[in-house]
Amino acid sequence: MIVSSISDLYFISAGLYALAVLTGLLIGTGIFLLPFAMMIVTSIRETSFEARELLGRMEMQTYTMLFVFIVGFYPLRPLTMENVYTYSRVCETAEQGTIDYGLLEDEIPATDLTVMLSGKELKMPMFLELALKLGTGLSFGSISELPCSFNLQGMANNLMNTQITNPRLRAETKEFVKQCYKPALNQVARSNDNNVSWIEDPDTINQPWPGHPDFMNDAYYSNTGRGFYSQSLIPGFQAARNNKNISKWFESWKAEKDGLIECGGSCLHELGGFPSCQEWWLGVGAGFGGFNASSNNMSLRERLYDHVPDEQKSKTLTMLLATNDGESSTWYKNKLVERSFFNSVAMNRIENAEVRDYGLLGESVSGTLADWFNRFTGTLGNTVSALPEYAGASLTQLAAPIIKGAVLLVIITAFPLVMVISKFDIKMLTALSFLLGSVMLWPFFWELTILLQKSYIETVANQSNVPLVDLITQPNVMLLSNRITDALFIGFPVFVTSILSYAGLGFGSAISGMAGVGGGTASAGAKGTKVASKAGQAGVKAATKGAAK
Repeated sequence: MIVSSISDLYFISAGLYALAVLTGLLIGTGIFLLPFAMMIVTSIRETSFEARELLGRMEMQTYTMLFVFIVGFYPLRPLTMENVYTYSRVCETAEQGTIDYGLLEDEIPATDLTVMLSGKELKMPMFLELALKLGTGLSFGSISELPCSFNLQGMANNLMNTQITNPRLRAETKEFVKQCYKPALNQVARSNDNNVSWIEDPDTINQPWPGHPDFMNDAYYSNTGRGFYSQSLIPGFQAARNNKNISKWFESWKAEKDGLIECGGSCLHELGGFPSCQEWWLGVGAGFGGFNASSNNMSLRERLYDHVPDEQKSKTLTMLLATNDGESSTWYKNKLVERSFFNSVAMNRIENAEVRDYGLLGESVSGTLADWFNRFTGTLGNTVSALPEYAGASLTQLAAPIIKGAVLLVIITAFPLVMVISKFDIKMLTALSFLLGSVMLWPFFWELTILLQKSYIETVANQSNVPLVDLITQPNVMLLSNRITDALFIGFPVFVTSILSYAGLGFGSAISGMAGVGGGTASAGAKGTKVASKAGQAGVKAATKGAAK
């Protein structure tokens, strides 16, 4: 299995050692046979069943208990450490564990190791191994999908409608957003592309927009194989390099070239083309050799640039020149088009969108003064406790992985005892497996909580962009935000573990019910045969009496 820390490996190993001791004791003393004996005694006491039904029922229960014994009780699988990795989010790189043999030896990857504790090879039941590996895999995979920060942004959707007065240009721009920009944005999110600026640094001011330079490559706007081209004919793009990949356009062009038809300007290939998204935005030939974007007047970007009102163009351009000197003309055009038609804004810059304080909504003058006095005393208390609160939060988050290991130790140690006491019940096996797997998922919820905590405070409670200043000027919002989000560090995993454990019971009940379908059907069939037999005997007697009369 893959582990993320020596703490997890230590507690799992200790738990498996205790499991081996208890399992050996239960098998050596014969206690493990008691559930089978109790099943036989309980079944025999069921006087409502006939002998055939009873044997069928006992046979089915025996098979089920043997299955649970083999996969959920007896330690068959050795504990092997396949690798050691750190949890890593999208902008990070997972670090592989290495073994340090000292100054005279090179470090080697920590892979393919059989784990032993005090010289004893550790083994575990198959279901326990499945739960540990599945939970670990889901945890690593889930964390790898998380960004390093959330940046809450809003885009003014009405800009295109209000600024682009030409209806044909506005409709074309909306089609570009629909056919090129949104699919590219979704692909970036799905693939977690670290080469994209807002994935590498979520807090960057270089946020996504339809003309973002990070889309102008073979992975996105030039990737016609994934559908990044115009799905409708666009006038002016008769020379687009992508046209040859469109069968209906190429057939029309070839038919005229071969003399099969005479077009006279009315054929499909003469009316327009189907440019790639990069050609559509930058102009014919974009993404191909020998192309110069600044000299192409057919591009959507160029037409949007020309559509910017002169007054707004000069005002925005002056501001850009004052703050960004030495950039290329292409860069200025991009920024001008972005700010004119696709402008986004950080939500924490919106006035009157701060955290609502219900404690200061007193109606009377005396009520207002009392509210402010209470808030003042509370603020003093929060300010005094600022350092201990932050230190306590850090220690809580530091202790959480150790607590996780201790919980794993308890569950693994109790595994064989619970199996025997539950009479190798498949419902209990699935419930414990779901419980164990959910504990292995805790790191994902911790990473998500830390991400939410950091981003929430930066987005909602950050007014001066200097954390220390905010802590002094508004300690209530800062510290309460920290406390509430930090409570998720414990509440989130506990809630998910409770729900998944309950789901495990339901899953086990479903499997148990499926295992009992055969017995139930056989029982019903036997009873039906018995009723039919009695009815037949009664009919024979009645017929005999009638014949005698």
